[in-house]
This record gives sequence, C-alpha cells and structure tokens, in this order.
Amino acid sequence: MTHSTNLPSQRGATLIEVLVTMLILSMGLLAMGAMMAYSSLLPKFSGNRSVAVSTASNMIDRMRANPTTQTPSFSLTAYNTATFSTSFTPSGTLPAGSTCSYPSCTQTAMANMDIAIIQQQLSQQLSPAGITIAVTDAANNEGNLWVIWQEPSSIATLSTGSDNCPAAITALGLSPAPRCVYMPFKL
Repeated sequence: MTHSTNLPSQRGATLIEVLVTMLILSMGLLAMGAMMAYSSLLPKFSGNRSVAVSTASNMIDRMRANPTTQTPSFSLTAYNTATFSTSFTPSGTLPAGSTCSYPSCTQTAMANMDIAIIQQQLSQQLSPAGITIAVTDAANNEGNLWVIWQEPSSIATLSTGSDNCPAAITALGLSPAPRCVYMPFKL
C-alpha cells in the first residue's frame, strides 16, 4: 500500500524572514538618517572655513599694504603676535588705542590697528576666533598666519579633520578642539 500525500507547497515568507528583513531595513534607514543629519551641517563647516580663508587673505593684504613696507625700515615683527582668545567680546568699536591715521602711524600702531580690525571681523562672523602670526624670516618678510576658531559644541563632535594648528593652541587642550586655517606668506 502506497500512501501518497500531497503536501501543499510553501507560499510567502516565514515570520523569521520578515523580522530579519525589517532589521536590515531599519539599520539602513538609521544610517541614512545619520548621513542626512551630517550632510545638513556641511554647509556650516564650509562657510566657517570660507570666512577663515577670506580673513587670512585680508590680513596678509593689510600687512602688504602697510605704507611702511615700501621703505627698507619695515619690520614684519610688528605683526608677530598671538591673539587667539575664547573669551573675546565682540563690540561695535575698535579697542582704545588701536586706531591711527596715516601718515602719523608708527609701524606698531598700524600693526595693532590691522590686528584689531581683523579680530573684530572674526568676532562678528566666526566667534570665538582669533589669529596668530609667527614671523619665520623677518629679513625676507616671511611668516605664517593661522585663523583659529571653535565650532559650536553641539556640532563639534561631527567635525573631524587634521587641521594644521600651532602647537601653542593644541597645547591648550580646548574642548571642542579648535579648527585652523594655516597660510604661509611672503610680503
């Protein structure tokens, strides 16, 4: 006696297959959501870097335009400074003693005025921020300029990179870590 049973063929998916599919789909959607959140911050990072590059170029142009650069007595060391401060208070006016009028300006007064104007611009566009200028070869008017700023702490954790910050700034151990734009120059 042969007994033949026709079992119906399986149709559809089992509950386990559906759960695994939902798990894989949810992981993909979570990753895509994180990517979308990060991509919405990229224009802010780019804008901050653009302001820093523009400010660095502006400062170098100010040093180059210093009227005393036309005479052999010019010394770039008047600009040798470190002005990064996380507590810089923005104001509508320049600090006292940081303005002068050509031709009665000394080199130091002109340098102080240029730095104060740049610092004021940074405080309005990229606060907290500052500049650091290091003279590497005063005889040939060569140096390095950094524009340094901190991203807001809410987005700083997403900001990674290998900015070329001066050692004195990285040694401060600021949190979040500052971002830097480095520009070597020769006047």
